[in-house]
Amino acid sequence: MYRIAILLFAASLGVNEDLLEASRTGDLAAVQALIAKGAALETKTPYGQTPLYVAAMNGREDVVRFLLEKGANPDVHDTFYKASMLDFVLQRKHYGVAKMLIRKSAANPDEVLGSVTATGDADLVGAFLEAGKPSQAALDKTYEAALGRKQTEVAALLKKAGAHEPAPAFVVDVKTIEAYSGTYKSDQIPLDIKVFVKEGTLYMQATGQPEFALKAKSATQFEFTLAQVVVEFDSTSSFTLKQGGGSFKFKKAVTQ
Repeated sequence: MYRIAILLFAASLGVNEDLLEASRTGDLAAVQALIAKGAALETKTPYGQTPLYVAAMNGREDVVRFLLEKGANPDVHDTFYKASMLDFVLQRKHYGVAKMLIRKSAANPDEVLGSVTATGDADLVGAFLEAGKPSQAALDKTYEAALGRKQTEVAALLKKAGAHEPAPAFVVDVKTIEAYSGTYKSDQIPLDIKVFVKEGTLYMQATGQPEFALKAKSATQFEFTLAQVVVEFDSTSSFTLKQGGGSFKFKKAVTQ
């Protein structure tokens, strides 16, 4: 009995590996046959990627459709990059697959909206808005970002979904923002940021990256909506930069 159990376990490992490979290459007939033989729908690679995950990231629409109909989970994250299935799909521009995943996903719409709209694909954004209901705050922020990227069709869809027009920039005295000018460094990350004023607007430029204009929310708080960056000055010689859940303290090293 023990020997039989070992043989059965080895056999199951074989069909599971075959299912992952067939899903990766888009062999629908093999996927269907392996599922019928008892291959595990949610079997995983060493990095936590399921058959649906590898099919989706490689744009295998027929296989994705079949696995979703079988009940495969579209909200899996891999364990190496910590990336969701949809993250990879959007990065690789498999928008047909993305639509299928979005319809089945239980993810928080607020956490996905920015990535979907950043693609600039109006059909995909429309499908997303039909499938989920982002919060007002998420709609408003994403709408402002779409306007900044000049994504006319996407912005129109967000507006139709209920997004509000962005508030005008807070007017800050030029002398106040000029006092922020300088080169800043952080003990947390090896990144120098130059802060300067151009045509009455506060700009930032990290080493090796393009400059970007900041929109004033108050005399001490500024935003760069496209990258979801918030900058809060606590004095004319230090600020905190917040992005993607991270918070980084910078201090002025060189005055302009």
